[in-house]
Amino acid sequence: MLNMDLSRTGRRRLLVRAWPVIVVVAAFGPYLTNGVRTEQLVVYGSLLAALPFLVSRLRFGGLYACVLGLWALLAFSIIINPDRSAIPGRFLPGSPLSGVDSYLYPLAVLLLVSCWMATGYTRLALLDVVCKAFVALAAGNGIIAFTGLFVNPTGWLQKFWGYAPATVETTVAVRAFSNGRLTGIFAQPAEAGIAYSLALFAAVYLFARPGRDRPVPLGLVATPVLVGGVLSASKMFLLVGMPLALWQAVRQGRRVRRVLVIVGMAGMIRVALTQVDIPQWRGAWMLSMLFSGNDGSSTVEKYTAGRLGSNGASGVAFDYVLATQPWFGYGAGGLAVSYDSSWVEAVIVGGIVGVVLFALVLAVLIGVWISGRPAPAGPQRPFATSVLGMSVAATAGLPAFTANRVALFIWIFLALLFLVDESRPDNVRKSVGAPLKNSL
Repeated sequence: MLNMDLSRTGRRRLLVRAWPVIVVVAAFGPYLTNGVRTEQLVVYGSLLAALPFLVSRLRFGGLYACVLGLWALLAFSIIINPDRSAIPGRFLPGSPLSGVDSYLYPLAVLLLVSCWMATGYTRLALLDVVCKAFVALAAGNGIIAFTGLFVNPTGWLQKFWGYAPATVETTVAVRAFSNGRLTGIFAQPAEAGIAYSLALFAAVYLFARPGRDRPVPLGLVATPVLVGGVLSASKMFLLVGMPLALWQAVRQGRRVRRVLVIVGMAGMIRVALTQVDIPQWRGAWMLSMLFSGNDGSSTVEKYTAGRLGSNGASGVAFDYVLATQPWFGYGAGGLAVSYDSSWVEAVIVGGIVGVVLFALVLAVLIGVWISGRPAPAGPQRPFATSVLGMSVAATAGLPAFTANRVALFIWIFLALLFLVDESRPDNVRKSVGAPLKNSL
């Protein structure tokens, strides 16, 4: 009987240790049914299963509670907003269930991080675990994207892009693939670009910070991430993610050694690739267009594919909401248009009130960074700056804080880098999962 109890305790501790990894892996999983991703099932399911045992152990610092409260208020104002019908002929109503999930999901992730801390994980240990799993999977996705040069991946990736049969009419990833933009399991190039950018930041943090300078592992994981980011032709990756990752790497020590190793590895990879017949990448024209001179369009229209220009669809919807339901928008259902930025989404579903609440969340996070958290002298500071810079910049091209898959990692990194109380010693609980021993 004693051995059986010990075995059960061991299994519980193993499950607790694996919990964050399981969530990260699930984020790269397929759709299980129409509108339901593996990651949603794991996040909501594990949270509901664990909360009864952990609710008494949850601790929220002032900043954590502030962001959690502001987002809860934003979600509440959107969810309780009664349905309003759009003017016939202008816009169709969107999906209320999808809108509810978009704004409840960040709350679930913030609670999930707090649950992980309550099980005995320390902030830095949890950050390392999430980074390692995420970087490995993002690198694997870069390899998957690379195979798109040789074969059409639609047949075996369509369940990762959505549940309906993937066609040019139904799936963004298929339209992107027809233009030569290879995204792997991600449904949108912008989503892929943000994920690859975060993976680069995490890789630099793992393998280039003082005291843990590992240029060879850095080169091994960064190469497929870089390849995947370029093949996605994501403006977020090319114009924001890569420069921020370079800046972050420069801020670390032993720069010359690291550069020499990575350049040497890149040279060896280049030599190896010359021995393989690689098809010409059809998306190269997008890079040349992105970095070419003036093509007659404005800068905003050029870098948003016309979505936010004077006659862009998002701009028209933005103006429509301000003219019809300016204060509280159209609620969780919103309008059946593409939300091409966080601000467009916020004004459509929440009106001016929604925009103000979302801006307050960003203001708190930026204020925390300005106040010197994480500590300027610490190795997490460059990582935190890159994550925050990418997250804020991404709001202009994608609803990054509510987007499929990538919102999970944005909120986990922001919570661990800015919101979890730094005053708590990192060696308070050495035995991960021990606090659950008497509860489960």
